Amino acid sequence: MKKVISIILSLVLCFSALAGCSGGESSAAPAAGSQSEATSAQTVFKGETPTGGLTKFSTQVEIQVPVYDRSITGLPPVDDNYWTKWIQKEFGDKYNVKVTYVAIPRKDEVTKMNMLISANDAPSIIFHYDYPQAVAYADQGALAEIDMDAFQKTAPTYYKNMKDSGILKYCKLNGKNMFVMGTRPVSYNWVTLIRQDWIDKVNMKMPTNYTEYKKLLDAWKKAGLCKYPLGNSLPTSGYVTNQLFRPWPTDEKDIALYADLTVASLPWDATYKQLKRWNSEYNAGYYSKEYYLDKDGTQQKTDFINGKIGVYGNYLTSDSDYIKGLMKNFPDAKLSVLPPEATLEDGQKPISRAYWPFGLILGFSSQNSADENKATMMLLEWMSQKDNLFTLQNGIEGKTYKLNSDDIPVPIDCKGDEQMNYNSNSDMYCLVTTGKEYGSEEKNVKGQIAMYAPKGFEYLIEDSYKYFKKTEPYQQTDYLFSKSIPSVAEYKATLLSKWQKDTVILTTCKPSEFDSKYKHLCKEYLDAGYQKILDERKAAYEADQKK
Repeated sequence: MKKVISIILSLVLCFSALAGCSGGESSAAPAAGSQSEATSAQTVFKGETPTGGLTKFSTQVEIQVPVYDRSITGLPPVDDNYWTKWIQKEFGDKYNVKVTYVAIPRKDEVTKMNMLISANDAPSIIFHYDYPQAVAYADQGALAEIDMDAFQKTAPTYYKNMKDSGILKYCKLNGKNMFVMGTRPVSYNWVTLIRQDWIDKVNMKMPTNYTEYKKLLDAWKKAGLCKYPLGNSLPTSGYVTNQLFRPWPTDEKDIALYADLTVASLPWDATYKQLKRWNSEYNAGYYSKEYYLDKDGTQQKTDFINGKIGVYGNYLTSDSDYIKGLMKNFPDAKLSVLPPEATLEDGQKPISRAYWPFGLILGFSSQNSADENKATMMLLEWMSQKDNLFTLQNGIEGKTYKLNSDDIPVPIDCKGDEQMNYNSNSDMYCLVTTGKEYGSEEKNVKGQIAMYAPKGFEYLIEDSYKYFKKTEPYQQTDYLFSKSIPSVAEYKATLLSKWQKDTVILTTCKPSEFDSKYKHLCKEYLDAGYQKILDERKAAYEADQKK
């Protein structure tokens, strides 16, 4: 145990250093000359323009557009490829805008973005998928207030998409418009996979509840198919997947107080029960004894590819490396989607977190000039237009895609100059939307099969869709406050470090020690700032109810 605690503490110190980068005030200042540029912007935005806001600048304007870098071997550089050049040619050259792409490491995006902000070198767009982090950028002064009337005039298509999707109300923070947001079509490509061939080898059926699930895992271990059947890793955020242990329906006030992507809800009863399950599974030998050394989920993926674990969850893409790797190592492997009921105990409902109608959350850097803001809005509008978006999402017919019998573009494995980046350029077009729309739910499913399913695994998307519809009545969104919660920014780094340490202690301890350790750690957690967060959230929630 001394060895375990020593390792935990060293990891916590490492994560504390990284997390601390996002906690301070920004040193960013408006660009020189911004006052006179703001005056000219009032003229630029006065009245409708004949092309819906897309007007050519007399002097070239440069904008910096962030793009996720996932460091995937075999794909072109995210900041310099055929499609970045295509955007420059088709949009930039036409409107006298230089579009410079800035690579942002997907696994360390907050640290990288905060470094750029602090160095007064922030990209023109500052984005994040999670609302609390977007709020953190706004709170540290990195984002400028958005003139939504000007945005509507310059980017009418983008604005209309937000309005039609019910997104506009989420763009305000503390009464000011601080964000614009891409749309989020419903996606079915998150899957938890299970080794069907292992189920067959022990002559058992797909589990229909948690008791059967544990019997299956025990049978795998007994048959020598694996040393430990499940993966786990050190948490990298405060998001706790405790939905199965929440009452149904969960009280909105409890969601407002405890359900969060940034700060873990250690003292919540639902989290207590989830930790109790992890402790039980660890002591049953379902995880690696040193699972906490996996700091980003990489070891879980490697273990699945190498046949060490039999259950693994991830997003599905047409070139999913974890499926390619598994099938290369084990050509006879068979995969199924784990049904949601497989992990349910008596009385539990298949509760899950519902997605918001928005996808990527975008703010305009407070370092931008007025012309940079205008040019950035123009890019968003240009990308939103149907033909441009279709090409960016699918590429060139005959080279990067072909139309199937349903007139749905099916990706072609292209290794030439026109090769598309991760997931059909999704990290480029995510500024506008997180997915593709085909006109109906039926066609959307067919489109996602064509886009996300590796050849021979089309049924995985079909099953994922089936389970999504089955559990849809039990989806519940998190609560969005109408104002920021200052204590979250103040204590989130400290509490993340404690959460990482505490989860390992509570997962690896003896079951007989769990309750006493949990009680002690909860008191420490509340004293370390979580009680102040709860108090502020309660006051903010009650204020929202009076509006």
